[in-house]
This record gives sequence, structure tokens and C-alpha cells, in this order.
Amino acid sequence: MCRAALVCTLLLAPAAAALVLPALPRRRAVAVRAQPSRPVARRCEPCLCAEAATAAPSPDEPAEAGAWLWGPKPLEAVLPQAVLCLAGYLVHVCILSRRSFTLAGRALGWDTLVGLGVIGVAARRRKRLLGRAVPPWLDGSSGTADEASSVLDLSSATDAEKWELLTTGVLLLAAPFGFMYLAPLFNAVLYSLVLVGVPLTKAAMPGARLLIEQSTLYTCLLRMVASRHGPRFFGKGSAWVRMRLRGPWLWPVLGGYAASLAMFNLVEPINQALLPHLAFAAEGPVAKLANPADKSAVALLIAAITPCVGAPLYEELQSRAFLLQAMTAVLPLRGALLASGVLFGAQHMQVGLLLPLSVTGFVWGVLYVGSGNLLVPILIHALWNTRVFLGSYLGL
Repeated sequence: MCRAALVCTLLLAPAAAALVLPALPRRRAVAVRAQPSRPVARRCEPCLCAEAATAAPSPDEPAEAGAWLWGPKPLEAVLPQAVLCLAGYLVHVCILSRRSFTLAGRALGWDTLVGLGVIGVAARRRKRLLGRAVPPWLDGSSGTADEASSVLDLSSATDAEKWELLTTGVLLLAAPFGFMYLAPLFNAVLYSLVLVGVPLTKAAMPGARLLIEQSTLYTCLLRMVASRHGPRFFGKGSAWVRMRLRGPWLWPVLGGYAASLAMFNLVEPINQALLPHLAFAAEGPVAKLANPADKSAVALLIAAITPCVGAPLYEELQSRAFLLQAMTAVLPLRGALLASGVLFGAQHMQVGLLLPLSVTGFVWGVLYVGSGNLLVPILIHALWNTRVFLGSYLGL
């Protein structure tokens, strides 16, 4: 009975929200501003993408119909988008991910089918509005309009600047291994907290230790990046980090989450076929954290903070905001997307999931370039990791 009520609530929530929300005015896309030679940060309007403004509208569509490529007319208010995003996410996790059907003798999940449908609909809509299903910056073909105008192009950087970018990238990737030698220090801090009265159970200790360790690591590395590449690396008007909370991010987040999960599900069997001896490898660190020894909600909540909040923020700043854009100094954008995806998969140090995680990193990079908003991959990453903890809590 409770499950039925939950399902009904989830299905009716989007419709109810749509009825009570006021109609929002359409936004017109405007032409991309001319790019200065230096600095090389180029801007675009939040609605992705300005190219649509130059396309002639069809006779049966209003002039501004091409201003949005992701799906229905976008919402911009934060709260309505958050409510609808949560409702869609819960439907995906609690219903679609638990249903499957047989196709050609193999089980195919409804979540995979929905993700492939999202990719197909997005390509078809883009084909109708812009005349091509794949942007030129992704397939390498020639194009007159630059849809990747929100991404840094560092191809004109000097040799000294390229060397500085390289050393920063190496430090970002190597620092976690160096922090392993500080484990006794973090253990001492953790036990000191217990001694002064912080109520940490034995089951909550791994999550608390990870929180202290990763918070220290993330803070040090982000300050290092900011010191080497400008004090306004994160601030307003930053050339590196473009993130907007108030803006149309609902459809890219929900659609991007479904699409990336579908690609992961399709590629994972390929990884297992190439490395069959790793098919039954030990579970990863996130899966271990999602199953505390005492099964308590408090221990699960403490364990979830770093993977569901800290890791999405830091890893997207690292992989998408810095590494992806830094690689444009030596690679074309599509090459930088592929290379940053491989690095994203490799840094998780799970050989059994190297290929699907690399594809996931590539897809999230494409979503960042396409949306021009770092909030999109951050939220998708957070929903991705939350799925493990939510499944453990609900027993899914």
C-alpha cells in the first residue's frame, strides 16, 4: 500500500506542479558576442544555443521557437525545477531502474530504453531546429556557428602557459596518492573528535574519516588551482567556471542523467567481455560506504555526504571546469572531451569499470559544453552517486 501511494505521488507531482506554477515568458536567443583574442573565454547565453537565433523560423513556429534545444519550454525558477527534478529522479530510480524486458534473449532495463529515447529525441529536435543532429564541435565537421562558445579555447596559449596548465593537471591527478601518506593524521583527528564527545559510532567512522580527508584534499587543491590560474577562478565573471543556479537546467539534468546511465549500462557488458576476470571484482568504495555495518540511517547519512555532495562539486570542477578546458591548449575540443573522459574513468581506479566510467565522463563533458553551465554535470553526478545510497536505504 505504501509503495502504491509513493508511486502515485511521484507520478502526480509533476502534473500538480505544472498546474500551480505560473507561466514563464519565453526568452529570445541573442547572437554570441565576438570573441576577444585574449583572454580566450568566450560567452554564450544560458539557453543554449545562440546559433538558433540565426536560423530562419519555420512558417508554423514563432520566431523564438529555436531558442531552446533540450525539450519543452524551459523553467527558470529554482524551486519548481528542483521539485520536478526530484520527482523525475525518484520515478527513474524507484520504477524504471527496477523494470526490464527481454530483447533478443538479453534483458534490457526500462531505464536504458528511456535514456536511449532521450538521446534520440534530442537528436531529432536538434535536426529539426538546426539542420544537424550532432554539433560540429563533436563530430569534427565544418560549421559556421560555434555552439561551444561557452568553453575556453586555449589553443593560442604560450608555451609557458601550456607548461603551467600541464603541471597543474599533474598535481590534481597525483595529489590524492600523496594524501594516502597522511592517513595517520586524519585518524588522529577523527579519534580526537570522539574523545571530545562527538557521537560517532564504529559504523559511522569510515564515512566521517572520508569526509575529513576529502574536504582537506579538495580545499587544498582548489586553492592551488586558484592561486596558479587567477584569484577569480571561482568568482563572478570567472573565465573558467561558469555556473548558474537560476536558469533552465531541469531538462539537461534529467535528460543527461537518463542518457548517461543508458550509455553506462550498454558499455559495461563490453568492459566485462574484455576483462572477464574482473566481472566479480570486489565492490567499489562508494558501494561499501552505502552499506554500513549497523545499517543505521545516521551512519548512511554521514557516509553519503562526501560522495553525494563533495565529490560532485570537486570532480566536476577538476574534470570539466579545469582539465577539459586546459586540454584545449593542445587538443581540439572533441579530443579534449575524449581525453578528459578517459582521465575521469582512470582516476576512479576501478579497472572493471574503466570503459563505462570513461564514457560517462565523456557524456558529462558534452553536457557541460552544450549547456555552458557547470551546474548540469554537478547535479547529474550528485544524482548518480545518491542512487547508490538511496537504493541501500530503501532496499531497492
